Amino acid sequence: MRRTLIAAGIGLAAGTASGLFGIGGGLIYVPGLVLLLHVSQHRAHGTSSAAVVVTAAAGMARFLVAGAVDWWAAAMLAIGAILGASVGARVMGRIPAIWLKAIFVTFALVAAARLIVGVPDSVELLTRLPHSWHLALLLAGVGLLTGGFMTLLGLGGGLVYVPVLALGLGLQQHTAQGTSLAVVVATTVTAAWIHLKRRRVDVPAAAALGTAGIAGGLLGSSIALALQAGTLRVLFAALLAGVALLMLVRKGQASSA
Repeated sequence: MRRTLIAAGIGLAAGTASGLFGIGGGLIYVPGLVLLLHVSQHRAHGTSSAAVVVTAAAGMARFLVAGAVDWWAAAMLAIGAILGASVGARVMGRIPAIWLKAIFVTFALVAAARLIVGVPDSVELLTRLPHSWHLALLLAGVGLLTGGFMTLLGLGGGLVYVPVLALGLGLQQHTAQGTSLAVVVATTVTAAWIHLKRRRVDVPAAAALGTAGIAGGLLGSSIALALQAGTLRVLFAALLAGVALLMLVRKGQASSA
C-alpha cells in the first residue's frame, strides 16, 4: 500500500508537469522511481515510458478540446519519432552517457535562454504551420532524432518538441504544447511496447503512476490554458534550466542522460 501511495504521488506530480508544460512527465517519473521506489535505472526508464502514455494523453485531451493541437505538425513529427523511439528503446544501455548529457544540457540551456528573451510578435501570431514537403521532412527529421534520443533517457520528447515548435517554427505556445503532447503519446506507445516485451516495465508501479497521472495531466493542462503564453514560456524556460542543472550534477548513470 505504501509503495502504491508513493507511486500515485509521483504520478500526480508528473501528470501536472506534463499538462502544464507539454512534456511527457518522464523528468519526474524516472528520478521518482529510482530514488523513492528503488527501481533499477533501466527498469525505471521502461516503466516511465509506459506511464507517460496515459499521462500525456490526459494532458493532450484538454488541449484538443481547446483546439490547441496542430495535427499536421504532430503527424510529421510522429512519423520520425516512432521510428526513433523504436531504435532508441532497442539500443538503450549500449551508448555512453557522457555525450548524450553534454548535447542535451547544451540544448536545454540555449532553449531556456531563447525562451526568456522571447520571440518576435510577428512570429507569435502563427498558430498553424503551413504545409510543405520540405517542412514535412524537417519535422520528420526532428522527430526521428528526438524520438531516439529521448527514449534513451526514458523521457517523452516534449523538452525538445515544444522549443522547436514555439521558437524554431513559430507556433503559439499553447498550440506548441498541445502538439508536443500528441507526438509524445505516439512515441511512448512504441517505446513502452518494446520495453514491456523486454520486461523492463514494473506493471503495478506503471499502473499507479498512470492512474494518478491522468488527474495530474488534466489539472496541469487546465492551468496552462488559463495562463498567458509569455508566462508559460518563462515557466518552461525555468524547467529547462533546472533540468540542465540536475543533469549536470547527476553522476555515474550508464543508461540515462
